[in-house]
Amino acid sequence: MADDMRGAADERRRLLHSLDVERNQLIRNIETCRIRDIERPFIGEWSLKDIVGHVASWETEIVAAFHELEKGKRPALLDSDESAEDEDEWNREHVERKRGLEFWNVIDQLKAGREELLEALDSVNDEDLAAEGSIYARLVQSAIDHNREHWHGIAAALAGLEGARRTGPPSAAESSK
Repeated sequence: MADDMRGAADERRRLLHSLDVERNQLIRNIETCRIRDIERPFIGEWSLKDIVGHVASWETEIVAAFHELEKGKRPALLDSDESAEDEDEWNREHVERKRGLEFWNVIDQLKAGREELLEALDSVNDEDLAAEGSIYARLVQSAIDHNREHWHGIAAALAGLEGARRTGPPSAAESSK
């Protein structure tokens, strides 16, 4: 029993560490960009501000999923069977919502979203987080993977390369399809 509890606590530490590592790398890559990349197309049609806003919006969706779980509901995020076209539309819509904001406001939203995710994660006990097939762990892993995906994209753009390589498993939303 004590080993199970220790293993669950270790899993929480691992997830929190990964969240921190991937977010810090995203922030470092954002800080490496040129000021002109903030508002002009940087990766495809998206500016750096668009990318940051997109990551912030996605993390807000993950926090909403945590709140749905608290209410005993299955998160809509996991039941999404959206096509790539629908996903692109969601992305466009959420990016467009933030276009009129100042870059620093979008950065503040990114930081606030992470704080909300950490608060939501605090309300989950170690056993539920570490349980086999844990939805909580899948959601956290989704945030980790999403940060990694975008920092890789920024790094590739900074290096003059096209696109980023996929380095991990599909996100929580992708793996539920």
